[in-house]
Amino acid sequence: MNLFKTVLATGIIHGAAILPCLSQSKPAVNMNQYLFPEFTECIIKSKVGTITKEIGNYNTITGKIAFMKDNSIYGITTVKQSDTIILNDRYFVPFGENFYEVLLNAPVSLFIQHQSRLIAPGQEVGYGSTSKLSNVDTYSHITTQSGVYSLEIPPDFEIRYLPVFWIRKDGNMFSFIGKKQFLKIFPEKKKELGAFMKTGNIKMEEPADVKKLVEYCNELYAR
Repeated sequence: MNLFKTVLATGIIHGAAILPCLSQSKPAVNMNQYLFPEFTECIIKSKVGTITKEIGNYNTITGKIAFMKDNSIYGITTVKQSDTIILNDRYFVPFGENFYEVLLNAPVSLFIQHQSRLIAPGQEVGYGSTSKLSNVDTYSHITTQSGVYSLEIPPDFEIRYLPVFWIRKDGNMFSFIGKKQFLKIFPEKKKELGAFMKTGNIKMEEPADVKKLVEYCNELYAR
């Protein structure tokens, strides 16, 4: 049985009513809420080994993978049924009800939770800040019976990209934003990692730099 039919909601998602006469790659929604500029073919691997191809994108506001079929946007109703989703040659795996991108699969693994917040006019939310988010979160997570995968965003709201990195170490998951939080995960390697950050001019907001840092971290633990 086609995995898409078994795991996708049958209802139309809020803010993504049927879009007549539109290309699937150009949905009539605010694309700033998505990780990629358009919906493209993706590979869905289920936990039972089924592999299917659909048209998808990653919604950074909801943390969900959204799919477009027959000019309507749908989402996976049971995330746990999926093992991996490959989108634009990038790998996404489920954690809880959301998907994280795999940046490094190693003894110390690295993931990124792509997330954005809807910022109401006059609100200020900085990198790593959790203040003044209550009203934004309330609006960002409007739900229907089949979930939320695309939002109808008011024109005066700003979409602010605020990703969070995750480390998997010894079977446990640790989130971090910035140097201090990262080093707390590795207290026994704090000196070496701190020196590597300094000499390598590691920018903790850059995924490529953070990946280099975690690769070095794996080297340290392999010695």
